[in-house]
Amino acid sequence: MTLDFIKGNIIKNISEKKQLLILRIFIVFFIILSVVIALDPPTFIAQLMGISWGALAGSFLAPFIYGLYWRRTTKTAVWASFATGVGITVSNMFLKYIASAINAGALAMVAGLIVVPIVSLLTPGMKKEKVEEVFSCYKGAVIDESK
Repeated sequence: MTLDFIKGNIIKNISEKKQLLILRIFIVFFIILSVVIALDPPTFIAQLMGISWGALAGSFLAPFIYGLYWRRTTKTAVWASFATGVGITVSNMFLKYIASAINAGALAMVAGLIVVPIVSLLTPGMKKEKVEEVFSCYKGAVIDESK
């Protein structure tokens, strides 16, 4: 807020020292606000967190895990996982077929773990040369010199 909103819009010419002071005041304010909310959290915040983290985890967990360790993971499978994760959590917001947003997120994660390999096997993969290039980092030896 200090650099993008206050500087130039509210205060035209502001020194770096004043910018830093305003930034520190905002930090303290938001820390105090976070503590006050955390002491008596409204239930809607927990629900929103469950929905957002469910959508994120349901969308990204499977592509991340399979993408790291399975050379056959395809771009189409990644998009299918995104659609599945977001689709389950958003549709559950309106249709309420799962009582808890957290459980909907868990279902989205499991669904992604099933969708990615199925879609990857049904769609064309990357060229072998590209796969070898992407996974070439696994060929090097890791030496721990801290001992």
